[in-house]
Amino acid sequence: MLIVDTHCHAGHSWFEPVEILLHQMNANGVDKAVLIQHRGTYDNTYLLECAQRFPGRFVVVAMLDHTQPDAPQTLEKWASQGVVGVRLPPGARSPGHDGLAIWRKASELGLIISSQGGLDGFASDEFNTLVGHFPEMPIIVEHLAAVGRDAKPPYTEFKKAMALANYPNTYL
Repeated sequence: MLIVDTHCHAGHSWFEPVEILLHQMNANGVDKAVLIQHRGTYDNTYLLECAQRFPGRFVVVAMLDHTQPDAPQTLEKWASQGVVGVRLPPGARSPGHDGLAIWRKASELGLIISSQGGLDGFASDEFNTLVGHFPEMPIIVEHLAAVGRDAKPPYTEFKKAMALANYPNTYL
């Protein structure tokens, strides 16, 4: 059976180098992993180099500053270099007249969205509408929709976030 870790970090400045991750993967029978760029890092070169150095072991989900006017072009550049997805928060909007430009570009390029954020963003009506607007684009809700241990019954926000499961393109 193929075992894939769908959310790993590696890096020079924050997380350990990829060789440590590879050691853990090998020790635990993990065949492949998705390298997710960590917050605030928009240079995805290291992760792409890792994927190239270890063919077949890694794919890369990039980050970029979606608030920049050239973000769709930057995403296109990263996609041409091999990224398979982009990490965007639920409320990510592009500057200018088309607030969904970065989402549209990701969809056009056939990329997945790995969405990081807080429970309030995942439970928002705006995010629900956005997910429905891109039915063909896989959208991964990271970290169990960020429900915290201090969440209290009746878990209204968490239930709203879990209702995203009604869309066939969402994953938790």
